[in-house]
Amino acid sequence: MLKHFLRYNLVGIINTLFGFTLIFLLMALGMDAKLSNLLGYMMGAILSYLLNSRYTFQTTPSLKDALKFFTILAVSYIINFLTLLTLLGQEMNPYIAQLVSGVVYTLSSFLLARRFVFGESHEKTVSSR
Repeated sequence: MLKHFLRYNLVGIINTLFGFTLIFLLMALGMDAKLSNLLGYMMGAILSYLLNSRYTFQTTPSLKDALKFFTILAVSYIINFLTLLTLLGQEMNPYIAQLVSGVVYTLSSFLLARRFVFGESHEKTVSSR
C-alpha cells in the first residue's frame, strides 16, 4: 500500500509540473488564461490516466476505468474552471488564480477518484497482485 501511495504522489507531482508548465507556456505565448487552462488540464488528464494505470497500479488500461477516471476529472475540471472564473472576476492575478484553481482541482479529483475509481473493490484487486 505504501508503494502505491508513493507512486500516486510521484505521478501527481509529474502531472502537476507538466500541466502547469503547459498552461503557463501557452499563456506566455499569448493564449487566453481560460483556453490555456482547458488545454493544460486535458493533456494532464491523459498523462495522469496512463501513468496511474501503468505505473502506480500496474493495471492494463480499460475502457471502463478510463471512463470513470475521465468523468471524475471532468467534474473536478468544472469545479476548477468555476473557481478560476470566480478568481479572475475578482481581478486576481491570472497566474495566482491558476495556482489556486489547481489546488481546488487536485483536492476534488483525489477525493472523487478515491471514492469512485480506486475505492474499496479496487483496493482488494490491487492488494492481491
